[in-house]
Amino acid sequence: MTKKELRPILSNALINSNMSALEQFQNSVLRPVIKLQHSLIIALFNKYLTHANFNTQSLNNEQIKEFIRTSISKNQHLKNQYIGLISGMFTKDEFEHYLSNSSEYGKRIIQMIIQRLQDTLIVN
Repeated sequence: MTKKELRPILSNALINSNMSALEQFQNSVLRPVIKLQHSLIIALFNKYLTHANFNTQSLNNEQIKEFIRTSISKNQHLKNQYIGLISGMFTKDEFEHYLSNSSEYGKRIIQMIIQRLQDTLIVN
């Protein structure tokens, strides 16, 4: 099975010719890979919490959201781990495309991971 075959199909991910190449790559590659890696994204953040000896139980939902955003945004090592977790699931061609604008794609990956963590870890 190829890396592409492992990815879930996202029926609501819009891809059309009016989109920029960045948006097309985000919707056709980044989103499915991030969904595929969901359990590892959560596991890595939980490991970070354990290593940092931090307990989120005393925080409200807004504080948890801010903690997640700040933790990932300011911790370069954690950010690089997340980018590696996602880019490791690219094909060779996708990786070459990613390298053509790695700074912007890296920002998009981190934003989507922050959102995914916030949506998953917030108790309603």
